[in-house]
Amino acid sequence: MSQIVAFPNFPWTEKKFLKPALNDYKVPQMQILKYMGNKRRLLDWLMKFLNEELKNGDTFLDLFAGTSSVGYALKPKVRVLANDIQEYSSVISSALLEFNGGITEDDFDKELAKFYKKNFSRLMDIFGEAVQEEEKLLNSGSIKDYNQFCLEVPKYGEPVPHDKFKLNFYSLESFIQNRRTLKTKFPYILFITYYPNTFFGLKQCAEIDSIRFAIDQIKDAHKKAVYLSCLMYAMSKAVNSSGHFAEYLNHHSDYASKLILEQRKISVLAAFLFKLSEFTNLFIQNKWKNEVYNYDYQALIEELYKNKKIEEIDLIYIDPPYTNAQYSRYYHIPETLVKYDYPNITKDRSNHHLVKGRYRNDRHQSRFSNTGTVELAFRELFGAISSKTRATLAVSYSDNSILRPVDRLIAIAKEYYETIETKNGYSHSAQGSKFTVNGKGNRDIHEYLLICKPKG
Repeated sequence: MSQIVAFPNFPWTEKKFLKPALNDYKVPQMQILKYMGNKRRLLDWLMKFLNEELKNGDTFLDLFAGTSSVGYALKPKVRVLANDIQEYSSVISSALLEFNGGITEDDFDKELAKFYKKNFSRLMDIFGEAVQEEEKLLNSGSIKDYNQFCLEVPKYGEPVPHDKFKLNFYSLESFIQNRRTLKTKFPYILFITYYPNTFFGLKQCAEIDSIRFAIDQIKDAHKKAVYLSCLMYAMSKAVNSSGHFAEYLNHHSDYASKLILEQRKISVLAAFLFKLSEFTNLFIQNKWKNEVYNYDYQALIEELYKNKKIEEIDLIYIDPPYTNAQYSRYYHIPETLVKYDYPNITKDRSNHHLVKGRYRNDRHQSRFSNTGTVELAFRELFGAISSKTRATLAVSYSDNSILRPVDRLIAIAKEYYETIETKNGYSHSAQGSKFTVNGKGNRDIHEYLLICKPKG
């Protein structure tokens, strides 16, 4: 088998790679994923009101942290506690809020490079012939030949009839089941068996697996979180989709195929190193001991109450899901990257085929994203918080939400809180969304922040 083991050079100190990251933001920002509902574009508006409620050194709890854009923006001023039920979210929060070390320009060479090379070289022993064919076709730009190549590479649950590259063995349930019991067995091989020619190209999968193997050699949990966050960023740059991880794009036209070919040329490793270099320029050191949790919100509130940490909190912020889109469907691949557990994949209604999106079958289903349960979910949320703490509660919501109009949410909050101050000062276009008024298309979305003060 041909081995492709060349390790790409990356011009770490070339400033042109850093220009997109070094804009003069009004508040601290660090993007890891293109995240639905992310508050990055609302931060200036949101910080105005949150800062009115917070003094220097106060303790702030972000109960549904997502990618921690709000916590990171407040990091210079307050102590931040961040929580999310998704494990990938807790990793991002740890990188942005808890890591208090430093990233130097040669950390990759010192800590990761040899392990990356070791795993990548072993994968090329197995997949090298197919990767070599992929690179040739991507460079040639031949859509017809590349589409045929994609049909010749098996993936978990989908062996191919003629097995040109002798890879069917790695797509079998027996092989994957063995890996589920030996998750850290060398070589790391999850992405190149689960996702080739779907969300990522074959070589891109090998890069992801090999960076992931190298990261697992890091002992410092917080620095490991930084590396994992950089890898999530790199995956979001390389992914063959509209920006999230719900479903990958199909070769339904020559135009679509050309886009896919160009996306497959992106080096995951180069994007990873770019993000790592950004941490050296944008990172904000902690002034206080921030903490990150990976709980269901009710379990966290109960835990903080039992250990009396909830008494230290001055402001609780909640930014729950707004729509019926389950986040676990759109970000299942970052979750799998972090867990690296060779998950069972959801099957279609026939129970014979894996669904196209290759979703984990243990995905969390939020009751805030279900029209039948959202009101009860908010009542339980307000009840759990108001009964355990006298901290101010701030709630982000919009008139494009599953519970609308926002007056319905305000009425529920008033059952548990003395006063509700409504901040309505930010609007943006809903272009491209399915939200309609009187059967017509796009409209402006109004964002609200409810400041809830406790009774008594």
